[in-house]
Amino acid sequence: MLRACTAVVWLLTSVSLHAAPDHPLDALTEGEYGRIHDLLRAGGHLNDQVLFADIRLQEPHKSKVLAWQPGEPMPRYALAIMREGVSLREALIDLAADEILSVEQIEDQQAGILLAEWQVAQDVTKADRDWRRAMRERGYRNIDPAMFNCLPLTAGYFAEPEFEGKRLLRVQCLDISDTKNNIYHRPIENLTAVVDLNAQKVIKLVDEGAVPTPPPSGDFDDESVGPLRAPMKPLLVTQPDGPSFTTDGSFIKWGSWRFHTRLDRRRGTIISLASFDERSVLYQASLSEMWVPYMDPAYGWFYKSYFDAGEYGFGMFSTPLVSGVDCPDYALYLNQQIVFDDGKPATLPNSTCIFERPTLNPAWRHSEAGLQVYNGRPARELVVRMASTIGNYDYLLDYVFMPTGAVRVDIASTGIDIVKAAEAKSLADPRAMQETRYGNLIAPHLVGVFHDHFFSFRFDVDVDGQRNDFVRDRIVPTRLDESHPRRSIWTVQSERVRTEDAAKLSIDMQAPEQWRIQNTSAKNKMGYQTGYVLMPSANALPQISDDDYTLRRAGFARHHLWVTPYNPDELYAAGDYPNQSKGEDGLPTWTAANRSIDGEDLVLWYTLGFHHITAAEDWPVLPSHPKRVTLRPFNFFDRSQVIDLAAPK
Repeated sequence: MLRACTAVVWLLTSVSLHAAPDHPLDALTEGEYGRIHDLLRAGGHLNDQVLFADIRLQEPHKSKVLAWQPGEPMPRYALAIMREGVSLREALIDLAADEILSVEQIEDQQAGILLAEWQVAQDVTKADRDWRRAMRERGYRNIDPAMFNCLPLTAGYFAEPEFEGKRLLRVQCLDISDTKNNIYHRPIENLTAVVDLNAQKVIKLVDEGAVPTPPPSGDFDDESVGPLRAPMKPLLVTQPDGPSFTTDGSFIKWGSWRFHTRLDRRRGTIISLASFDERSVLYQASLSEMWVPYMDPAYGWFYKSYFDAGEYGFGMFSTPLVSGVDCPDYALYLNQQIVFDDGKPATLPNSTCIFERPTLNPAWRHSEAGLQVYNGRPARELVVRMASTIGNYDYLLDYVFMPTGAVRVDIASTGIDIVKAAEAKSLADPRAMQETRYGNLIAPHLVGVFHDHFFSFRFDVDVDGQRNDFVRDRIVPTRLDESHPRRSIWTVQSERVRTEDAAKLSIDMQAPEQWRIQNTSAKNKMGYQTGYVLMPSANALPQISDDDYTLRRAGFARHHLWVTPYNPDELYAAGDYPNQSKGEDGLPTWTAANRSIDGEDLVLWYTLGFHHITAAEDWPVLPSHPKRVTLRPFNFFDRSQVIDLAAPK
């Protein structure tokens, strides 16, 4: 998951936003950003040396949001995270009162990486005398900085005494002199510079021995790929009467669904206040954290265990969605806005698309041969999509709403596999066995290193209100009496889970169970408590030891499911500041209190994970691999929720 210091000029367009927000959960406006700057400067907290790791909406307490009505004074807060030299501060600002509520010095934490620091790391690496000497020893006689893209990579934490108290990036470079569009296919292997960003210099250079730089092999423009397949005939989906959804500010209304959406610099798309037939389902759903650890112990690879949301920013690297490829031609495209180092708002053009699509499957059907009758309805979905390009990987994140009352999160990984230079051209080469111990040859002289992807999704569930229970429905094999023609069946044993410890759960295919959220008191007409079921898909867990620092920092990945009581300060599964963290914050720390989740306002944290065993098909571009998790109704309704779907006009 290498991170390129790529140009972001297209992001830096000035924005023109509403003069005032319409709702407490709306994104910060251009005017509000201006007031934040004015307040910080007037209070003596802002000068030309201050850089912003983030300025984000600090959501009001849930109770205030739910109680707020249009026309009433609106609670609006912002959190500014500022770096000045080695100092890190958080400023909490009340925008409604035009007041700075607090400025707190943050000790022993590292904010995510700033764009300016990426450039510093590149520049000092290319200027370093020892690095240039090592490059000459690799055959680069005339070192032109433009020939190389040096990747500033988050350093992780491994209790290395020489690095304690420093703000680090580990830098590796790529030869891009013969590159058209794939900057990753010519890695300069076994040369790693450790940069102290505070001192702005290389403090350690590790040279593990030269490996020949691979020849060009990975460009994917039409000319480089060669003859293309014959194009297929057009496949058109049109909406001549326009979409079936409507927008009202940041709210989307589609059929029985109504929800609020915005983009966050760290978490990407946030869905809030999702209701079905005016019954609450989700207060909020978002990506909480991502963790991508690689499995090669070499010095140039061992530390690669990226937290893409907390260290880089999933929303910050939103990329424009292209009509006809990323989204349908008929989609609604939205510009979103965030801030960069200077703390001023910038647009992310076409960073969200919203569209309906047919599933090409029936929502329901039945054909009765005896009566010679058929009934059925086609199914469609509403999709809210964004794409984030974080270095070599592109992620498509979809929130998918269905007329069944279900909502699904799809995450698809594509882009380019990161590669390690190798001497072997094929498995027939003598060095191939050694060089493919921690990855597979995916092209001549290129090894795709094995790695994992773990996504933590945070679901603040409000099933028919805020008082919910969590239930495990176990599938239990049951023997029948020997006199019965059957020998065994299965039954369901339901257990109401009452504490956080008891709700730390992992999928066991040998002991299947259903995870259910139900309202404490609301019932359907049969007397069942109204509820929703969490339906997982990808179910990998880390295959590394608990004492590994990478897993200590990503403790959320130890279980597929965590359940906690609502706490507005608990948003990020790996903690507020995962960069160079020691693993002392986040879900394992919070749940150590073993709080009650019985009849509480519940938050579900689902870890969606998969192992990536690399293959030739990964190169030079990765086919898109979607994974998903679904929340679907369970006794939420009194009858089939699709029986009243009308046939299309």
